[in-house]
Formats: sequence, structure tokens, C-alpha cells
Amino acid sequence: MSDDMRQALIEELKRRGRRFFTTEDYSRQGVLDALRENRRRHANEPLLQEVVHAAKHVASEIKGVVDLPAADIATVLLAAGGTIGILAEMHGLSAHALGGVLQYAGDELDQQATGGERP
Repeated sequence: MSDDMRQALIEELKRRGRRFFTTEDYSRQGVLDALRENRRRHANEPLLQEVVHAAKHVASEIKGVVDLPAADIATVLLAAGGTIGILAEMHGLSAHALGGVLQYAGDELDQQATGGERP
């Protein structure tokens, strides 16, 4: 993405009242602070209540199958959520496509960690 496109997207998200973290200003705690503030601010909105309910289910499912501490899983999900959200905004990707992006990113990282594709 060009710098101009990225800046235009940042400005559009700001116009909509959404917080955007660039690579330069990203921090795990910053994202958590923004999410928790959003949760407090919009606690009575049905959409957020549905999202939080689904998030609790997803967190439980992931924790049940991933052999990592919850804090490590959270770190990855916080970064992945922001990245995948931007992809969805920019390209209008379907849920199926976004799931595929995350899974193929996992495959890419696995290949980097193991030295390539394994049979």
C-alpha cells in the first residue's frame, strides 16, 4: 500500500471515529486500552454486546486448542485483528477470505520457522 493510500485510510477511519494504530505507534497496551475504552463507552450497544459474546467464545476455543499461554495468544490476536480489520476495510473481503488470510499467514510463519513446507 502506498503512503498516500495508507494516509487516506487513516483519515477515513478517524473521520468515522475509529482509532488506527500505525506500525510506528502500535503497542499491545495501547490496543488494549483502546479496546477497553470502546467497551466501556459502547457497553449498552447490542452490536458490541454480540461482538464481545462471540469474542469470549472464540477466545475459549482458541485457548482449548493452542498450547500457548493466554497472554501470548492475546498478543497475536491483537495484532492480527488490527491487520485483518484493515484488509477488510480496504478490500471488502468476505469472512471466508479473511479466515483464509489468517490461516495462510499461519502457514507462512510455520514455513519460516521450520525452513519450508513439510510433507
